[in-house]
Amino acid sequence: ADRAGAGKFVTIYPENDDRLHLVLTGLDDLVGGLPGPYILSDLRWNDGPLFVRYGAFARAWTRDRRGQRVAALRDPSGALVEDRRTAGFTPPDWAPTPAFLRAQIDALTDDAPPTDFGHTITQVLHYSNAGGVYEATDRDGARVVLKEGRPYAGLTPDGRDAATRLTDEEARLRLLAGPDVVGVHDAFTLHEHRFLVLRHVEGTTLNAQMAHRSPAVRADATPASRLEYRQWALGIAEQVERVIARIHATGYVHGDLHPGNVIVTPDDTVVLLDFEASRRVDEHESVLMGVPGYVAPDHRGGFAADRYALACLKLALFCPLTSLLTLDSRKVGDLLEHARRTYALDKAWADAISADLNLPTRRNARDGSRLAQRVDETVRAWDVHDPEMMLTAQVMIGRSLDVAADYSRADRLWPGDPRQFTEAGFGLAYGAAGVIHALDAAGLDLDAQALDWLDDATSADRPATDLASHAAPISVGLFDGLAGAGWLHRLHGRHHAADALLARVLDADLSALGPDLYGGLAGVGLYLLSESDGDPGLLGQAQDIASRLRRQHTERDLLDPNDPAPVARTDHAGLMWGATGTALFALRLYEWTGDPDHLALATDALDHDLAHCTRADDGSLQVNEGWRLMPYLATGSVGIGLVAAQLIPHVPEPERYLRALDGITAAACVPFTIEPGVFYGRAGLIHYLTALARLGMSTPATDIALAGHVNALKLHALRHRTGIGFPGRGLLRMSCDLATGSAGILTALKAYSWLIWDEQRPGWDHLLPLLLPGA
Repeated sequence: ADRAGAGKFVTIYPENDDRLHLVLTGLDDLVGGLPGPYILSDLRWNDGPLFVRYGAFARAWTRDRRGQRVAALRDPSGALVEDRRTAGFTPPDWAPTPAFLRAQIDALTDDAPPTDFGHTITQVLHYSNAGGVYEATDRDGARVVLKEGRPYAGLTPDGRDAATRLTDEEARLRLLAGPDVVGVHDAFTLHEHRFLVLRHVEGTTLNAQMAHRSPAVRADATPASRLEYRQWALGIAEQVERVIARIHATGYVHGDLHPGNVIVTPDDTVVLLDFEASRRVDEHESVLMGVPGYVAPDHRGGFAADRYALACLKLALFCPLTSLLTLDSRKVGDLLEHARRTYALDKAWADAISADLNLPTRRNARDGSRLAQRVDETVRAWDVHDPEMMLTAQVMIGRSLDVAADYSRADRLWPGDPRQFTEAGFGLAYGAAGVIHALDAAGLDLDAQALDWLDDATSADRPATDLASHAAPISVGLFDGLAGAGWLHRLHGRHHAADALLARVLDADLSALGPDLYGGLAGVGLYLLSESDGDPGLLGQAQDIASRLRRQHTERDLLDPNDPAPVARTDHAGLMWGATGTALFALRLYEWTGDPDHLALATDALDHDLAHCTRADDGSLQVNEGWRLMPYLATGSVGIGLVAAQLIPHVPEPERYLRALDGITAAACVPFTIEPGVFYGRAGLIHYLTALARLGMSTPATDIALAGHVNALKLHALRHRTGIGFPGRGLLRMSCDLATGSAGILTALKAYSWLIWDEQRPGWDHLLPLLLPGA
């Protein structure tokens, strides 16, 4: 559950204030004072467990000022406004406040910390349903870390709440005290919350160290830097192993070992954190939850669970894809082979890891068919220089998509990213239309039921802008709605269906749409341009959208001329949700009309996103989100570069764009990505480098990088029945969709195959809907 609303069990909707008061007092007589979690978004009545909140009775939706769909309620005028749900009681300013709630509200208005708290919070490190983790100073000025445990919240499968786990952790840390385990400074309970005060350890997590040091994610990696990293990583792994051995010698297990729970100090020594899950070995029967990639698929417990996590940590130092082992245990061979080849690691290193992982690496008896064997052979070979093998891989991806379709469901057709459930389920990015497009574009068999399902899902029985719908509303957007489905029908000759969807888009109220390409005005504008074919009416509507985008662009977050490195909001720069989407649409409109005003909008919008890019210390240019740098297609610099490459031929002085493109291309040539998908991973980089080649902008270095990316898709390829699948976001489950999963990988493989072996074949520009030159 969301942290703000976690802990709710039953919600009652009284019809007026009098009924609310009656319900509160009546229930308080029955259950008042019983223990229960504090619901952060609500106001507690007396001593609980009753809470109240001002919000909508029925689910409704609106758009915020950036065009994002948000939960809504109606204000006194009847207008839909955002229903804010935060980790604090924040009713709308205009909401009436019953007098009987005033005492509870007044008790919340004192923001001063309790006098007996004794600590000054200096930084919030982490929030969860269980509580917070804070950097602080104590009364003596010492730096400490405060862990907060909320009672009756953050329950684990063993039944312990967050407060109980902190009490247990304190006992464990005192027992295991040593320089390699974080020390206890103090512990106390205040206002029902348990606090564990830990000594501050100078350093950063092993996760952060890996991201900073690994040559696999640097554009300037050399054999020497890989050797240097190997020696450092092996030393870190050896230290962690010694700490785990010391803990095991006491008869205890750590229970939650992963790189986020290891601090590396400035002198490269390690200190282990987070002993909430630590137990005596005879009490540690199985691990039912933990960080993905560090919990064994068989949920083994005891020392073996720690050894499994330690083996994953050792492997992740060189190939951080251990989450895949839960999806396909035979990936262990692929990952170990990659690590050994990249870092010249010996067989003894791999054998030790394999022994501790102790995973099945052979096919199941029921998977012993010739087809399953062929899948295994294809994943192991994966030769980008063999056109027959590349075609076989595409056919196997298609086979996996075919068996994954579920025509009995109305909410979605293929399993994919959870985002499909917040949208209408048929979109190009996360829904059925994207998978249908990928299969058809690749020339693979498509079950006629898929098109029937799409027709039902886009039925006019559901209004296009019904934001108050209880179901996920149907958007008119390009990647999440009707425009994308209409584009698909037109591309594949289903003109009657395409005409019907075009009419619905033209009838829709676009006033609430944001400027973005994904589901907003820029995407709808691109769609109308693709439909115009000389129709002055549609072209005029596209120009009207350009006028609105010009106004919205001037209202974007203003850049501070004195800030040399502006920070972009997370996931709100770049092609899909940033100004680059406006730039692409304006560029297409300029190519249609020759109007220099549209070219000016394209350059202004692109410059806005380029201003939010920064040069990393390896020379690459990436979007700066403050806490991370992003290179990828949807929200990173590669999406910006894809549009910049298409803009360059139209501007009289392209030098600054060419310089930016060099840095972006360096980011796209980095050899390793965590995810394989189009939006946030390797397939998007493949599409970018393929587009550069099509535009005549490739170099020998980009050609090598492109082949390397296609070859490295092997790392993520999952053996799925008699086909090949790919994981989605976070590598948590297999995904079929275009944005994050197998459909997107299929389009990337097809783009590469056509470039290398069938360069003159038409249609490559449609592989990424309306994003590529010529589309």
